[in-house]
Amino acid sequence: MSAPLAPGLLVAALPLTDPNFAKSLVLLVAHGEEGALGIVVNGDKEVASVGDLLEQLGLTDDGSKHPEAVRVGGPVQQEIGWIVYRPSDTPCEGEIRLSERIAVTQSREVLASIGRGDGPTVYAAFLGYSGWAPGQLEEEIREGAWLPVDLDDAIVFEVPVDERWAAAFKEAGVLPAAFMSTSTSKRGSA
Repeated sequence: MSAPLAPGLLVAALPLTDPNFAKSLVLLVAHGEEGALGIVVNGDKEVASVGDLLEQLGLTDDGSKHPEAVRVGGPVQQEIGWIVYRPSDTPCEGEIRLSERIAVTQSREVLASIGRGDGPTVYAAFLGYSGWAPGQLEEEIREGAWLPVDLDDAIVFEVPVDERWAAAFKEAGVLPAAFMSTSTSKRGSA
């Protein structure tokens, strides 16, 4: 196996036509001998608001304070929630710190703290994730389906959702058309 790609970003190349991943930007959380796990951070499919989710889980009785969208983070286990956030000096429960400026967790307590107003203030919520079997992601990269780029929290938190894919390409210093191939790839993972 090559060097781990996580933490980092994966930019879907134009030949990747799988509807789960076309023009997607994946925050790669884990990558190793067991495979890889990431969260699509630019998906246009909204499943609820954070307030709705807080109410459904009984964590608040006023969900209107949290109108932020909960987006699909990938096709795997869409009943599982993820919070991507700017971490504080004190680690949160279940925190996976990817850098000093970005962390992820599945912690219900972190979601509850957002509802109470004493949790992370810069965050995004997702249901589901993207997963790759051992060696699968490396093969898809060799085939030209993905462009790995360095982790940039500004793209995840500051760039509008519909502009993140193009911003990641620009950050890498390439144009999306540079990754066109003669064959159309429908690769992606579930």
